[in-house]
Amino acid sequence: MTDQTPVRRKRRARSHSRAESQNVTTVTRELPTLSVLLVAIGLAITGGRMALAGLASYQAEAFIESWEHEAQEPSARAWRIAEGAAQRAITLYPVANGEYADRLGLVFSWQQYRQPYGAAAAQASRRAALNAYREATTARPTWPDSWVRLAHAKLYLLEFDAEFHQAMKNAAELGPWRIGINRELAEIGFTAWPQLNQPQRQATLKAAHRTVAYSNSEAKNYYNIAQHTGLSKLLCTSLDDQLKAARKICPLTHLESGAW
Repeated sequence: MTDQTPVRRKRRARSHSRAESQNVTTVTRELPTLSVLLVAIGLAITGGRMALAGLASYQAEAFIESWEHEAQEPSARAWRIAEGAAQRAITLYPVANGEYADRLGLVFSWQQYRQPYGAAAAQASRRAALNAYREATTARPTWPDSWVRLAHAKLYLLEFDAEFHQAMKNAAELGPWRIGINRELAEIGFTAWPQLNQPQRQATLKAAHRTVAYSNSEAKNYYNIAQHTGLSKLLCTSLDDQLKAARKICPLTHLESGAW
């Protein structure tokens, strides 16, 4: 019995070694499958979050479109639902999303948009809108819509600083032929006219010219803005006679020279 003990131990050792080898082989074979499974689970979770974010963003967009159509400040209840949806879209999306941040900015911009420029009661919502547009331009710096909205948010806050002027410049350079960009740049420029330097005023008049040239309705709308800001004479002297005649704006009394 004593002579056989070492042999039995060796056999058990070889058997244990083979078992360990088989276990290692099995685990090694299963690792790729486990990796693929984990990746699939991660993608499924991410995809689900993106889908939910898209639905939330769509809900917020529906509210914004309704407010634009009615041209009215939203009710408190409608605004809370839209703000919650816009915030949820940003939270659910796995990375920074410029479009979603821009949409949140619009929700805040609409909350008290009827309040006058610089109104103390609207400071919080307009500051929140500005911060959302900042996030949007950081995530998507080549999108002119967020830049022009950032500039408009600065106007509502009466902050005519370097950030305001840079936003105006970026919007003009990134969307030179987009009517929505030119319309808003022209409106901002005429409203903030005393705060602009000569090149900025020239850029504003260029945007105004493109807006007027786009269509009769755009021309009439912008002429009303020019009248409201007291710059209708300036607008009319900057336009050629053929365009004014085609758009049926600028009475003869406005054809006199206006000072820049």
